[in-house]
Amino acid sequence: MQLAVLPQLRRTGRPEHAVHPLRDALAAVIEETALELLDPDRIELMAEDMRLVERHRVHHVGLVVNALVLSTMQRSTHTQGRWLDAQAAYEAIGGSDSGTTSFRNQVRKVAPVLQKLLRQRMRGVAAGASSPELRGRLRDFADVLIPDGCGFKLAAALSNIYAGTGQPAELKLHAVYSVRDGGVQSVRRTAGSVHDSDGFWPQKWEKGALYLWDLAFVSHERFVAAASAGAHVLQRLKSDGNPIVLASHAAGGHRRNIVHDGGRPMRLDEACALGFVHQQSILDLDVKISHADRHVIARVVCVPFAGEDRFYLTTLPREIFSPHDIAEMYRMRWEIERFFAGWKGALRLDEVRRLKHPVSLEVAVTASLLGAVLAQRITAVVNDLEQRAADAAVSP
Repeated sequence: MQLAVLPQLRRTGRPEHAVHPLRDALAAVIEETALELLDPDRIELMAEDMRLVERHRVHHVGLVVNALVLSTMQRSTHTQGRWLDAQAAYEAIGGSDSGTTSFRNQVRKVAPVLQKLLRQRMRGVAAGASSPELRGRLRDFADVLIPDGCGFKLAAALSNIYAGTGQPAELKLHAVYSVRDGGVQSVRRTAGSVHDSDGFWPQKWEKGALYLWDLAFVSHERFVAAASAGAHVLQRLKSDGNPIVLASHAAGGHRRNIVHDGGRPMRLDEACALGFVHQQSILDLDVKISHADRHVIARVVCVPFAGEDRFYLTTLPREIFSPHDIAEMYRMRWEIERFFAGWKGALRLDEVRRLKHPVSLEVAVTASLLGAVLAQRITAVVNDLEQRAADAAVSP
C-alpha cells in the first residue's frame, strides 16, 4: 500500500539546522534566569547546610528541586502523576535512576528547601530587586500592589488542618500582586475559612505605592494606616459605607463646603438625599475617614457604570486624577485575577485536591509558586530586552 506524502505548505528559506536568532536568544534568557533561581549545586549546598541530607546519598537534592518546579509546567491527568512527572524530569536532567517510593520520600524531605527558596525570592521582589519602572500614568508610584485571596479545594482528609467554607477542606493563598513586577510580591497560606481581609495586614506599608483592594478588604483601620504611612489607596466603597462629607466639587472646579444647618457634620447618604452635593451624575467629594484617634482626608467619587452608581474611596489627588481616571485605574485589579487563573491552570495548583499528606501538599504548592516566580522572572527579562531594543531603535 502506497502512502500519500503531504507537501510542505510553507518553506522556511533556510536549512533546518540553521541557527534561529530568536530561539537561541530566548533559550539563553531561560537558561540564565533558571540557573539564577534554581542552580542545582547551590541548592544542594543549602540542603547540606540545613542538615536535611548527608553527603552520601542516592538523590541529588538540587536536581530534585529543579524537577519538582519543572513538573509544575507539565500536564497530567491526576495529581499522583505529578510526582511521576517530577521523577521523569529528574532522570531527564541528569538524576540517577531510583524507585518511585524512594523518590517520593526524597520529595517530602526537600519541603524546607523549597520554602527557603521561595522566601528568598519573595524578599527580593519586596525589596524591588531588578524591578522595572512603571510607565505612563503610573510612573509616579513606587508600585501598584493588589491584595486578594484564591481558594483551592483539598481532600477531605485534610479538613482538620485546612478547614473550608462550604466544603470540608480548602487551602487559601493570600497574595499581594505587584504590577511593577508582573507577579506576586508576597503570599501567605491559610485554611479556606480565613477571610481575605484577615490574611492581609502588612507589617510595613510601601511608601509611595498605590494599593488597590476590593470590598473584601474594606476597613477604616487599614485605610487610615496605609494613608498615614505615605501610601495611596483606591478601593470600592461598600453600600453601607457612610463617611462624613466635607465638600463637593463641581466639574468646573467649584468647591462647596458641606455642613448641616446646625453646624454638625453630615454623612454621605444624608448629603446626597438632601441635595447638599452638586447635582451631577459624576460626584467628587472630600470626606473624612477616622479610626481611633487618627483621621485622613480622602476622596469619594461616584462614576456610573452599566446603570449602577459605583462609589470609590481613594487618596489619589484631584489635581492629577479625575473620577474617570480613578474608575479606570480600579480595573487593574483584574491583573491578579488573571494571575490566579495561571496558578490554577498552567501551574497545576488545580490538582492539589487529590493530595492527602500535608507535606506532599506543601511541596506541591511551593513548587508551583516557584514555577510562577521563574515564569515571572523570565517574562520580566524578555520584556526588558524588548524595551531596550525598542529604545535603541528610536534613539539617534
